[in-house]
Amino acid sequence: MTLSLPIYTRLTPKALSLSLIGFILLVCFSLILATAWQMAQSSGERVDAAKITVSNIVLAAEQQARDTMLQADNTLRDLAERVAHDGSGPDQQERLAKLMARQVNNIEGVQGLFIFDAHGNWMANSFSEGLHTKNNSDRAYFVYHREHDDQSIHIGSIVESRTTGEMVIPISRRIETADGAFAGVALATVPVSYFQSFFKRMDVDDAGVIFLALDNGEFLARRPTVAALMTTNLSKGEIFSRYLPQSDSGTAIIKSIVDGIERIYAYRRLAGLPIVAAAGVSYEHVFAPWWSYVYQSVALVGSIILALAFLGNLLYRQIQQLLVAERELKAFRKELEVIAHTDGLTSLANRRNFDLAMDKEWKRATRNQTSISVILLDIDLFKQYNDHYGHLSGDDCLVRVANLIAANVNRPGDIAARYGGEEFVVLLPDTELAGAVVVAENIRLSLLCAKIQHSASPFGIVTISSGVVSTAKTGEENQKEFLIKADRLLYSAKAQGRNRVGS
Repeated sequence: MTLSLPIYTRLTPKALSLSLIGFILLVCFSLILATAWQMAQSSGERVDAAKITVSNIVLAAEQQARDTMLQADNTLRDLAERVAHDGSGPDQQERLAKLMARQVNNIEGVQGLFIFDAHGNWMANSFSEGLHTKNNSDRAYFVYHREHDDQSIHIGSIVESRTTGEMVIPISRRIETADGAFAGVALATVPVSYFQSFFKRMDVDDAGVIFLALDNGEFLARRPTVAALMTTNLSKGEIFSRYLPQSDSGTAIIKSIVDGIERIYAYRRLAGLPIVAAAGVSYEHVFAPWWSYVYQSVALVGSIILALAFLGNLLYRQIQQLLVAERELKAFRKELEVIAHTDGLTSLANRRNFDLAMDKEWKRATRNQTSISVILLDIDLFKQYNDHYGHLSGDDCLVRVANLIAANVNRPGDIAARYGGEEFVVLLPDTELAGAVVVAENIRLSLLCAKIQHSASPFGIVTISSGVVSTAKTGEENQKEFLIKADRLLYSAKAQGRNRVGS
């Protein structure tokens, strides 16, 4: 078959210019959009990387705080049990002082160990013996233990040490007599500077921050430190007021209520301890490299856009030819698709199209466990029709029969195809045998009503015989055998006198 390609009218210079400008604008817009998307992705990646960094710092700070607090607590528990068991006489006080002096050297971060009696008087400590004359009954931790019979560790607000003058974090336990009465307090002090020295080893920028705080918002340690560390409270900050009530750990972008710097924070409440650890890197520091990337990208994109504008003039003649060629190819491809899937004489689907559809619907019926039916049709005594009326009339007869078949196949999923010669086939997905027989019978009756003359037939008109098969067990049956069964029923119908439906 010879195909003649249609001749298109060439675009006018104005239309071509507009097309070229539109193309260049589209490319520029796409480039800008892609660059913007890449910048947004890069921005998100920087935030994600910063969140991972501060989360790791918080985990390190949490571990350091937990190890220090728990080591101190183990020592305090041992001291409280010794006092409760052995009493607090002069000999016992001397032994305790020597023991605490040794223990304080083995506990990293602990500055001093102290034991106070029920009145707050110093019974023993890890320092020199001359420090026994002070009284700590006014301290908040002492008042807490005197008024509560809580046996767990107590971590108090920062106080100024009466021994060294340093800011320290008090860690304490209640001491009781054998009958459960209040007998005093065992205390360990951790210098704030211990944690701040540890924080200095963490990798945050100059405007970054790391801190430990009590869960009521009071600072325990902070990098960088602030002058009012003991009196600054974070309870109204977003970490304590907004995020911690919802989750014990997480990340957030927050503006600090202490210094007003916006940072990417990670926070974490220490399980079993009234402490919150948090770290943040400044938003400005995180995005400093990103802004450099943005400036470079904008410069690059601008250069490309200028180059595209310059090359637009050179592309004018090429685009004109490509537009014409593209249209010709589209028309040619469309015609080829029609040829590949349609029978040229009857305009029904061809055998190849039917085979593809059959395979697809067979698999779908297997997955969904639904029925599938096929009608195989054959024009009765068609050879005699051709011999009597000629092949041109035979082609006309095939077309009329095909139109009648197509008119009775109405559902979108059903397919009528020319199977070969004077044979046709109808594929009916989701159809049981009774429904397929109705369709086959309607086709047969439509052909009878058409009364196409066929003097070589005993009926005097063109008739059709069909074989109908249906199955709901496509997973158990063979597709080829299924079609062979339809063919057998077709020839059985012919053997029984033609012009009938075999099922």
